[in-house]
Amino acid sequence: MNRINALRRLRKTALSGLLAVLLVLSASVNRLLWGDVYPYASADRTVGLETLERSQGVSTDGTAWIFSGKRSLVKVAFDNETVLALRKDAIPDAFKEQYGSAHIGGISYANGCVYAAIEDSKVWNNPVVALFDGDTLEYTGRHVLLPGKNSGSDHALTHGVPWVTCDPQNGLFYVAQCRNADALFAYNLDTLSYVGTIPLQGEVDRIQGAEIYRGSLYAATNDATRAVYKIDLADGRIEKYFDRILYEPKWIDNFGGEGEDITVLPMADGTVFHALTIGALFLDANLCHYLPR
Repeated sequence: MNRINALRRLRKTALSGLLAVLLVLSASVNRLLWGDVYPYASADRTVGLETLERSQGVSTDGTAWIFSGKRSLVKVAFDNETVLALRKDAIPDAFKEQYGSAHIGGISYANGCVYAAIEDSKVWNNPVVALFDGDTLEYTGRHVLLPGKNSGSDHALTHGVPWVTCDPQNGLFYVAQCRNADALFAYNLDTLSYVGTIPLQGEVDRIQGAEIYRGSLYAATNDATRAVYKIDLADGRIEKYFDRILYEPKWIDNFGGEGEDITVLPMADGTVFHALTIGALFLDANLCHYLPR
C-alpha cells in the first residue's frame, strides 16, 4: 500500500511539473506572438480548469465580469478571482432535447440580462439567443430561435450563431454570419423579433464577439491576426482597429491562441476595451485590457 501511495504521489508530482513547464512555455509563446502589436495595458490570466469556464465569451454589467464557457456561465469580480455566480451547465435541458443545443458562444449584457448565443454545434439548424438573469445567471425562460441553415430565410445563419451583442441605446441586439459576414441582422431587444439587416461595406471573417461603443460595433475575430474591427452602424463602414497577435497561420490553424469575445467598460486606468484570448497552448484564458486608440 505504501508503495502504491508513493507511486501516486510521484505521478501527481510529475503531472504538476509538466503542467508548470507547459504554462511557462505557453506564456513565452504568448509574449513572442503578442509582442509587436497594439499593446494591452494589462491582462488578467486564468489557468487550469477555470479556463474552460472563461473560454468563449465575456461581458460586464459594470460591476463584474461575466464569462461563458462552452456550456457554462460565470460571474467574477474585477479581482478576477471572486466568483459571484456560476452555472456549470447553463444550457437548459429543453434546448438540448428540442434544438440539440451544445455550445454557448459570445455573450452580451443589457437591461439586467445576459444575452447568450447558443447553437447546435456542427449541425447549425437551430441557432438560439437566450436570456439569463444578470445576477444569478439562471435562465429567464425567454429565448428566440433564429433562422438556421435549412430555414430558407434571407437572414438565415448558415454556420451557427457564435456571438450576440446588445445595443440598449437603440433597443436592438445583433448577430451575423460566422464566416465572411457582410451584414448584421438586427433584432428587437425586448420582443426578440427580427427588425432588419444592416449591410456592411465589405466582409469581416470569423467574428467571435462584439460590443457597442459610441455608435460603433467593435468586433473581435479569430482571423489570421485575431484582429478587432470597428464597424460604423450608420453606414456599415469597416476598419481594422488593432491586431491581437503577429502570427498569420500558414500550416497550423489557431497556432498562437484563439481570439474570442470583447466587452467595453471605461476603467480607472483608462482602459476601455477588454478582449478575451485563449493562450497559445490552450491552457490559459487572458482578458486583455486596452486603451482606446
